[in-house]
Amino acid sequence: MHRSPGLFSCAVTLGVLVALVVPATSWAAPGVTSIEPTSGSTAGGTTVTIKGTGFEDSASVRIGVPVAAVTFVSTTELKVETEAHAAGKEEVVVADLNGTSSAGPKYTYQEECAGSATTETTGTGSATKSVTRSIAPGSGILPGSITAESPHGVRCWVEQAYPFGSEGGPVKPNNSVACGTAEGDGDPCYLKVESMAFRAWNRGLAVTAFSEGGEKEAPFSVWRFNGTAWAPAPQDGFPGTNKCGAKIVWAGEDYWVFGDATLCRFDAPALEWQAYSLPAATAERIGTVTTKLTSAACFAWNNCWFFGPKGAVVHWSGAPPNEPPLVDESPNPLDSLLQGEYTAAVAREGPAGEPLGLAVGTTSEEAGGGEQPLPALGSPPAQLYGSDGTGFSPLAFTPFTIGLSGDPYRTDLEAVDLDSAGQGWVAGDPAGLRAPGLSGGSPEQPTTRQAASQSEAQYSPLQPVSTPGAVQRCEGPPAERFTYRREDIEGAGAFLWSSIAVLPVTGEALAAGKLWPAQPGSGSELTGEPDIASASCSGTTTVTTFTSPNGSGPADFEGSVNTLSATAPNDAWAATTQGERPIGAPEAEPPHLYRLRNGESSKAPEAQDEGARSIEVQEESHETIVIQPPPEPPETTPPPTVTTHTVALPAAVYDVKAKLHTIKRGGQVYLSLYLTFKLRRAVTLGAQALRHGSVVSVARPRHFAGHSGQLILSLNRKHWPTNVKFIT
Repeated sequence: MHRSPGLFSCAVTLGVLVALVVPATSWAAPGVTSIEPTSGSTAGGTTVTIKGTGFEDSASVRIGVPVAAVTFVSTTELKVETEAHAAGKEEVVVADLNGTSSAGPKYTYQEECAGSATTETTGTGSATKSVTRSIAPGSGILPGSITAESPHGVRCWVEQAYPFGSEGGPVKPNNSVACGTAEGDGDPCYLKVESMAFRAWNRGLAVTAFSEGGEKEAPFSVWRFNGTAWAPAPQDGFPGTNKCGAKIVWAGEDYWVFGDATLCRFDAPALEWQAYSLPAATAERIGTVTTKLTSAACFAWNNCWFFGPKGAVVHWSGAPPNEPPLVDESPNPLDSLLQGEYTAAVAREGPAGEPLGLAVGTTSEEAGGGEQPLPALGSPPAQLYGSDGTGFSPLAFTPFTIGLSGDPYRTDLEAVDLDSAGQGWVAGDPAGLRAPGLSGGSPEQPTTRQAASQSEAQYSPLQPVSTPGAVQRCEGPPAERFTYRREDIEGAGAFLWSSIAVLPVTGEALAAGKLWPAQPGSGSELTGEPDIASASCSGTTTVTTFTSPNGSGPADFEGSVNTLSATAPNDAWAATTQGERPIGAPEAEPPHLYRLRNGESSKAPEAQDEGARSIEVQEESHETIVIQPPPEPPETTPPPTVTTHTVALPAAVYDVKAKLHTIKRGGQVYLSLYLTFKLRRAVTLGAQALRHGSVVSVARPRHFAGHSGQLILSLNRKHWPTNVKFIT
């Protein structure tokens, strides 16, 4: 180990690669001459016939990734079923004991629009006009395709290969088992996405759980998206969703998992989980309510606000010394109009870097909990709150509502999102109603609150808002465009919402939940399906539902969209719950994951992991101290001597730790070496992994200005490094 002033160098021994040497034979290596078809969906599941020579019954196939399902037909033919893979071309490679094929044909993975029906509605009242455009399952229509209906290119939802499997990787396309509903015969089963969050198009988070709930902990609860694929986040030390909850929020590069009595924070530079208990005052206020915290908004790693039922508000400011890590900021219990349940919150950065925030809530202390409405007292209850980075304050806004005698405010705000210009949207549901999280019929109305008629429409509005409250320049769809009723559904159907997202640049809203199409009959017989609606300031709306692969009905009969997130005008994600299969099929329908695409790269900047965060630090002394000479003496005096001396400061980097992370995905093992270290002062630093003096991996230099930092090196077993060094 060698230290020089201001720098640090170290070597990390990583291990030895043991290679298995197979004796050569005189047999010829296999060769691939043709494939049919030459392209297929990125979701996988396409059957490909491979023609060539010298095939063995023990042959393995790789098309960008190893293929699990290989059928030997003859020495000149193989059949395979493709795995999930990112869009692009990959060579078809066949290997056996005789060798590996080369220069073979390439297979193209392409994103294809999911089977769907999209109804666009324009105008109001008697001037309303609706047009439905359908995409048949397996039609092969690609995002961005030019059609008569879409002269500027098709923007559609693409079904993704489901990445959230119980073994930490994608679920096979032919496996329909939802975790918690049936035995998977040893195959990975589907985990349900409880919540999702993105801080950029290439930096996403998701929390998963078993589909039927219960106390059993999912083997992989927290997942990260790196712009290419989803993979489990570091699980070591994670207390688990049973303790932390199943909601997630970014805080700079850190993130929180919350919802229960314990808040769990992942410190990204330190690569460690931290657990914090609710403040005693907050816990006492919430009492025995099952969901302790419902939502959160973080303006920075050290400025997070958490919200819950009964007006509960908790603030995190980075756990400064000698102060409690979490502080109760709930309003005075005597202020009755501020005691509603918060349901959603969002934090954004404005055009000049200023913090912008909104939060929304319900008209009762517990949404759907059978609580009485908040007392009106001549004024509507607070349901929209704004923030400039400090506490959230009520804003003047009341959603569309249809009141009853003694209960005039009957629309709960369920979701909110905001863009960087301060333009936002909210989604509301009739009081006490929510899109069902699991498969099932229509939700029941609260028993202790005055019930509306089952056959009369109640508003489920999508409305524009802004950081000051209501907006003037954006009208949005009329109140009657989205409604809910339990019986005798007609017209556009009945809607309940679970989440909302604002598309950057366009300001368009995407709202998701559950739709019950027009159908006669009682509530217990009604059947719904997931839906995603969009709304613009002009009032134009679209509603998209998805079709099963065989076209026989909804893709997720009786399911709903559980969470939705948008990162760019042409990039958004939606995850559904499990559902059922119509026509008497016994299996449950597994969850689905969809991504909004238009055939182009995401129109949003990438995020980079800087490995450090801004922390106020005490300036240290300069490295060189110059002693100034005294005043110039008379000419007869010899010139003064200028004396200097150099102070050698300790190394800028210390307490270096190396940790190897292994992730198995799609049959492959991915290795990353996480280097964490502490800093005495600001420094620009990178790292190199070397094998016998040759560089095999590089983490580019970055500027670190905090107390700690992190660099990540991607490793390859074939080029296993023998040491690691820092570079400046």
